[in-house]
Amino acid sequence: MIEMANDKSAPSWRNFAAWSAVGAVFYVLALWVAMLFLHQDIMDAVVRPTRVTAQLGLAMLFSIAVVGFTSRKRSLNLGTLRNFLIQNAVAILAFLLVIWGFSALARTEVGASEWIAAVTGATLVVIAILGGLATASVHTGLHLVDDEMTAEDLRERGRLMLCSFTWIACYGLLLIALGLAGAGILSPAAALAGALVLIAILTLLAIAAWRLSDELGRTLSHETGNMAFYLILVLGGGWAMLAHLGFVAAPAPLDWLTIFTVLLFVASFIVLGRRKLLTH
Repeated sequence: MIEMANDKSAPSWRNFAAWSAVGAVFYVLALWVAMLFLHQDIMDAVVRPTRVTAQLGLAMLFSIAVVGFTSRKRSLNLGTLRNFLIQNAVAILAFLLVIWGFSALARTEVGASEWIAAVTGATLVVIAILGGLATASVHTGLHLVDDEMTAEDLRERGRLMLCSFTWIACYGLLLIALGLAGAGILSPAAALAGALVLIAILTLLAIAAWRLSDELGRTLSHETGNMAFYLILVLGGGWAMLAHLGFVAAPAPLDWLTIFTVLLFVASFIVLGRRKLLTH
């Protein structure tokens, strides 16, 4: 019994500490490279922090905690470290490229609604890229997926995963396109035409994904829709009520679309967590 216990991976707290340390080193280096790219003095930012640097620091601490918590059941070795570096490097580069392109194209001062929509859209695009990369890796021998059960599931449901990640990417592009329209880059007519094309693609992808899903997948889809409805009713309706009474500012139309998107994905995580499917 003792030997079997010794054969197990490191305890959760040791994995949490190890991956948190890896995340800290990686994100500090990433932030340092980003500040060099922006021609910013990192020591000056540390000594005289601004609101932006303070927010970046808090975001980095949150990311470190998330890395440690989500990897608490995964041992740290060369293979898992390689996968972590590749996935996070791709995610950061893709996210920065999208945000840089959005800010470079903006002709007017971008409002908060447009920025939030663009950041949400960029996050979805990055998730789709990482998901597509993971799906491709199980078919090409890159071994970017550590868990063998997850890898086998991706092999068996490759077409469904492709439809799902493409759907997520298109939804992210829809938010970015609407944000560009609000920033004065796209004309309303061009933005509407692009939105209609993306909505048509989203509809076709949703139909294809539904046909490829098994009974469990369809049940999860129904539960996610129900959960999203109640989240929107409580949070979105609560915001609307407070705005009507004059306690807060009323949400802009683009804010509503962003809220729907965020709550939809929050609902999916809640549903998966309730069925204990996030542990694989």
